[in-house]
Amino acid sequence: MRVRLTNLAHCQRLPFRLVLMDTWYAARDLMLFIESLEKNDSRPLRANRQADDSGARPLYRRVANN
Repeated sequence: MRVRLTNLAHCQRLPFRLVLMDTWYAARDLMLFIESLEKNDSRPLRANRQADDSGARPLYRRVANN
């Protein structure tokens, strides 16, 4: 996925703002990479995943609890 996004953004210079992806691509490293490209991303998250978008404590909470 990273190779394809890099190719689209830098080599082919395809203008895009949003990256749509399936659940299994929702990994922290990939989301940070997409952010480094200054793109937005949209993906479903399973209810049993843990996430933090607030910067507060506790660091991670189940998505189902948010």
